[in-house]
Amino acid sequence: MMTSWINFLLFLVLQLCFLSTATTNEHDDHPLPTVYVINALPKSSKAMNVSCSSNNIDIGEQSLVNGEVYKWRVSQRKLHYCVAIWERFFASWHAFQPRRDGNHETLFWMVEEDGFFISWDKAKWVRKYRWETE
Repeated sequence: MMTSWINFLLFLVLQLCFLSTATTNEHDDHPLPTVYVINALPKSSKAMNVSCSSNNIDIGEQSLVNGEVYKWRVSQRKLHYCVAIWERFFASWHAFQPRRDGNHETLFWMVEEDGFFISWDKAKWVRKYRWETE
C-alpha cells in the first residue's frame, strides 16, 4: 500500500515538473509581439480614434491622422481587442489572438476605408474586419 502512494506521488511530481517546463518553453521560444495599428485612411479625412485593451488592462487611446501609427507591445498571452471610431463609422476587432498571432514578433493592422487588414510581414495583407455604421 505504501509503495502505491509513493509511486503516485512521484507520478504527480513528474507531471508538475513537465507542465512547468512546457509552460516556460512556450514563453521563451516565442516572445510577445509588438502590435502596430496604421492609419491608411484618406489624407483629407478626420482623425481616427483607437482604444485598445486586454482583460482589465487599458493599453490606451490615441487619435491618429493618415500615416500615423499606434504601437504597443503585448504584455500577456491573452486576447487584446481594439475599438476604432472614424467619422460616422466604428469597429471593434481582436488586435492580438494568442493562437493566431503568438508565433510572430510583429503584428500589423492597416486601417483603410474598406476595412482592417492584418499582416505579419507588411507584404501580404488580409482583410479581417469591416467598418460598421449606425
